[in-house]
Amino acid sequence: MKYPTNSIKPQIVFDKYDLSDLQTKIDELDAEFKVREIEVTFNQNAYFFGQIANSFDIYQFIKDRILSGIEVQEHFIAIYLNQANKIIGYYHHSTGAINATLVDVEIVAAVALKTLAKSVVISHNHPSGNLFPSEADRFLTRRIKEALKLFDITLIDHLVITQNGYYSFAEKNESSLRGVQDEPDTLVDELRNEILLQLKKVTAANSPNLHEMMHSSNGYAQVEKMVIDRVLHSQLVPAAIIPMIESDLDML
Repeated sequence: MKYPTNSIKPQIVFDKYDLSDLQTKIDELDAEFKVREIEVTFNQNAYFFGQIANSFDIYQFIKDRILSGIEVQEHFIAIYLNQANKIIGYYHHSTGAINATLVDVEIVAAVALKTLAKSVVISHNHPSGNLFPSEADRFLTRRIKEALKLFDITLIDHLVITQNGYYSFAEKNESSLRGVQDEPDTLVDELRNEILLQLKKVTAANSPNLHEMMHSSNGYAQVEKMVIDRVLHSQLVPAAIIPMIESDLDML
C-alpha cells in the first residue's frame, strides 16, 4: 500500500521563525552591527586640464561643466584641490529652493580630509541673477574657513555664480574669507568705495541724468544714498544698480 503524500511543503523552524524569515533576520543584524568603511568615489564626468590660476578658472569650470543650462534652484558645490592647485574632484553638496540651500560644514570638511585636499573653493549660484553675497553667505564662509583651518586646509575662495558673471570673495578681499567678522562701519566703507569706483565711470554720454545730478549742489550725496538704498533693498551690486537708476531718471 502506497502511503499518501502531504501537499504541504515541510518547514524547518528555528525558535518562532521559519527558514524563510531567517535571511531577513540576518540582514537586520548585519545592518545594525556591521561597521562599514566610508569611501569617496570619483565619477569622471568633467574634465579640466592644468592648474587653477584664478577665480575665473573656477567660474568657467562650474558654469560649463556642472551648472550648464537654466538654473531654477540654488546649488552648493565644493571643489577640492591638491598642493599644485590641480582639481582632485568636486562635490555637489546640495540643491535647494530658488533662493536658499542647506550646507553641512562637517561634510564639506570630511570630504576634504578623505580626498587629501590641501585647499578648497566653495561656490553657490543665485538663480535670481543677484551677484551680491548676503550676510548668511559671509557667515557660512567664516564657518567653513575655521573648520578647514583645524586640519591645515585652506579655503581659498567662495564664488557666487549667475548666468552672467560671478562674485569672488578673494578678488573682493572679503574679510569673511580670512575667518574674521566685519565691523558694520567697515562694510559701509567698502560699499561706499565700490559706489565711488562705479560712479567715476558715469559720464554725460552714458548717463546724462545721473551725471547732471552728481554735479548739482549736494548731488553726489543724493546719488550715493539712492544707490545704497537700492543695494540694500535688492541685494544687487552697485554696477548693476547705477544703470537702473539712470533708466528711472530718464522716465521722469
